[in-house]
Amino acid sequence: MASDPVSLRVTVAGIDLESCIYNASGPLTETHQALLKIAASESAIVLSKSATLLSQSGNPLPRYSEVSLGEDACPGSINSEGLPNKGIDYYLDEQMSSSITEELKKPYFVSLSGKSLEDNLEMLDRATKCDNVSAIELNVACPNVIGKPIIGYDFEQFATVLEKVFAHPGSKKKPIGIKLPPYFDLPHFEKAAELLNKYPVKFVVSTNTIGNALVIDAEAEQPVIEPKGGFGGLGGGFIKYTALANVRQMRKLLKPTIDVIGAGGIKTGTDAFEFILCGATAVQGMIENDWCRLNEN
Repeated sequence: MASDPVSLRVTVAGIDLESCIYNASGPLTETHQALLKIAASESAIVLSKSATLLSQSGNPLPRYSEVSLGEDACPGSINSEGLPNKGIDYYLDEQMSSSITEELKKPYFVSLSGKSLEDNLEMLDRATKCDNVSAIELNVACPNVIGKPIIGYDFEQFATVLEKVFAHPGSKKKPIGIKLPPYFDLPHFEKAAELLNKYPVKFVVSTNTIGNALVIDAEAEQPVIEPKGGFGGLGGGFIKYTALANVRQMRKLLKPTIDVIGAGGIKTGTDAFEFILCGATAVQGMIENDWCRLNEN
């Protein structure tokens, strides 16, 4: 007798989802067309590109490169995109967002990564007034904006950001989650968790890229990307095991009311399952034409 299929249904930030798998915010989530394509896929949520207050083109090209790690493994990547995006109002477009939530029946999460605290608060104000936005993901982890530090590593600044964000009236209207950088030292895990546990954070995403890596093309005798002298964020298969460790540590240290979302190096169902075993409620993967093969195994 065939066994009943395993349910992938989960709840993230109090929102019931059809599965535990959805897209990561990244280069393939910048346009309305891309977001609507994700909405029509098996992704449980549609997550926007990390938005700044105004449109920006990002860092010079080439700014992204992949390295194959084998047929079954998620490719390793390095990027210094510099947050190219079309500005917050583009991602709050009424027609596009209603198509996602009303026609295609998917929750719509908007990612914010302002150039200043003031920008983040202004974007939070706008996003929480948009009926079709289901939740907010605040990105404090981007390593690729030239001249800007990673907020999640500066705990004094991180504390100020959390205090101001959760004092904002908009924080009472929509669930808010935090996208984290990777941590490596236990006192840093503990300090980040201590700060997050003080506030009504609904979820964390762990983890973003590892900043300031360098990949060299030996034949061209130069770095594979242009910005910042070739330094960029290491992602994909390169960081899977760091990401698994971050998920495990955050699950141990955070309040049980805060969901942990795994991200980094997820290509197959086995990859996703490993994150679940480490304590993730759900996982984010990079969308490809074949839905990243996440449903194959």
